[in-house]
Amino acid sequence: MFALAITMSVVVLLLNTGKLALIPIIISTLEAFIINLISSLIIPANKLGEIFAKKFNAKENSFLFSALSNFIVSGIYVTIVSFFMTVINVGVSSILFVAWISIYPIVFIVGYIVSLIFAPFALKLTTKIVER
Repeated sequence: MFALAITMSVVVLLLNTGKLALIPIIISTLEAFIINLISSLIIPANKLGEIFAKKFNAKENSFLFSALSNFIVSGIYVTIVSFFMTVINVGVSSILFVAWISIYPIVFIVGYIVSLIFAPFALKLTTKIVER
């Protein structure tokens, strides 16, 4: 979740404002993390991702399962986080939807790739924590 928050904050800031500076990245990362955390408490994205992967008969713990389930999970979280971060960056105005939809394809692709990269590490960390 934190890796996605950092990635989303950097990409959304860069695309929305054209600039990167340390303090805005830190603030934006915290905003993205909080938005992601709240949405994860409300929306069962992981469960929806599992259901989606199982519909394609993907075997659990396989790359295909991870790719399919992360497609849904990333789709949900990237959509929510990128939208609210765009609201924070450009405000509620007549350009909000255009600003958000113009960055969304890039943010989704980056978020999906980051999700695929970090999913195995997150699974291992979760397994170790649960085993204790």
